Amino acid sequence: MDSLDTQVLDAARKWAAAGHRFALITVARTWGSAPRPPGAWMILRDDGQVQGSVSGGCIEDDLIRRAAAGEFAGSAPRLLRYGVTADEAHRFGLPCGGTLELVLEPAPDAALLEQLAQRIGTGQLVHSPGSAGERCGQPRRGQRR
Repeated sequence: MDSLDTQVLDAARKWAAAGHRFALITVARTWGSAPRPPGAWMILRDDGQVQGSVSGGCIEDDLIRRAAAGEFAGSAPRLLRYGVTADEAHRFGLPCGGTLELVLEPAPDAALLEQLAQRIGTGQLVHSPGSAGERCGQPRRGQRR
């Protein structure tokens, strides 16, 4: 596990223990060139504090702005896409017209974060079943709702 991601997990556990509300944002998929690989994490606290990175800065600024505007209220995970069009890729500074698909979890379960940290600490392989889209309530490719 990338040391930056370990720092994100540690900060998330501390924020949860202190009673802060935060969102966990994960790079689910990328197309073209992308600054951070799938699996990269970022957490965004309700007061705007950030730990981690999903793009190296350009997308983080937009996520902070959107969170401050209340766009991520609620507890249901959601799928966010950046760089879908060439204009959007340019606006967000995504290199080579890359596209990012992010999963935003507005209220991650603190107990699951603790379990994850323990399993990683003992060297266990950890994965999440299903695609990111499925976890956000979207059917698999070719599957109908």
